Formats: sequence, C-alpha cells, structure tokens
Amino acid sequence: MSQDWYPKKIRVSEEGTPSTYNFMSETFSSNLHFNYAEFGFHNADTARNICERFPNATLFLFDFEEKCVAAKEKLKAFPNRIHYFGNTQKYNDSYNWSLMKLLKENNHKRLFDYCFLDGAHTFAVDALTFFLCDKMLKSGGYLDFDDYHWRLRGSSLDPQNIPVIAEQYTDEQIDDKQVARIVDGLVKTDPSYKEVVKDKVFLKSIV
Repeated sequence: MSQDWYPKKIRVSEEGTPSTYNFMSETFSSNLHFNYAEFGFHNADTARNICERFPNATLFLFDFEEKCVAAKEKLKAFPNRIHYFGNTQKYNDSYNWSLMKLLKENNHKRLFDYCFLDGAHTFAVDALTFFLCDKMLKSGGYLDFDDYHWRLRGSSLDPQNIPVIAEQYTDEQIDDKQVARIVDGLVKTDPSYKEVVKDKVFLKSIV
C-alpha cells in the first residue's frame, strides 16, 4: 500500500466549521484562557477562526505531518500559542499515537477544555480517539464531532476515486455512517456526557 495514499485535496469549506467556532463564541468569553484540541484540522481554517476569536486560547492540532507544515505557515501570525502533532500516512499510524504520548507526558492530567474530532471519521481510528479524549477532557469540557451523517461512499475518499479505500475497508464499512456509530454507541450511552447540540456537541459532567 502506498504511504502517500491520502488525496491532496478534499471537500472542505474555506470557512472551516462555523458550527464549531460559533458555538464556542456563544459559550466562551473572548478573553478566556482554555485549551482546544482539534483532530484532523485539514486546511486549519477552523483553527484560524479559533485563534482570531480567542486570543488567550492554546491550541493542540493533530493531523498528517504535511498538514502541520502548511498550517504552521497559515497560522504564523499566532506564535507560541499552537502545538502541532503530525503523523505519517502509514496505515496503522494516526493522531492517536501522538495523543497517547501527550497523555503520558502530562502524567495523565486532564489537559483539554474542548476537543473537536474532525479527522478520520472512521470507527477504527476515532472510537479510540474518543476514549483518549475522555481521559484528557476536563470536567465541564466539551467534546465536538463533525459530520454525523458522513460516509466514505460519496465522500472525497470514495473508493471509486481512492481505490486503496476498498483495500482498507469492507463494503459495509464504506457505506456505514461511522461518526454516527461512535456518537450513538459510545458518547450518547455514556452518562457522563450531556448532549448540548444535537448529534454534535457533548458536555462532560462536572464532578
């Protein structure tokens, strides 16, 4: 399998994900100090909006190494506020490896106030991301999922366009709404989370 299999361009808005940063603007004061983690930042436009709206926020951004290089250039106006975590395109590598190391380096401290999962969109990767984020999310923090109804079939990763996808996933998985499977099966069934934006944003109980 080619190590460079991921498409150079995928269908994402130049505005990033307004539903995420608009919710945050309604929830957090603009001068608040908080830690924001994003998994799969793509062109870093959501992160750019977070930087612009929240000048005291610290960002932890996870994606492919080449995405990190491009994001550092795009976000160079915001020095010393962003930590980048890159992974390769090797099949069994993912941002979960970087997240696991960050968890260990911080002595399992709950580091994040907000986690935005907009990465692989697959159960194999993001189910583990949920559990790792849960380990690092503070009480009263937020867990945010993008693309609840997304499927591999019909997306930028449709196997008709990216044949290697058919090697990585079964037809059932290609047709499945895997983000919804994570949200419905893992998050909504966890009593420590309260749904605050339908199928998208969940508040971790304060204990």
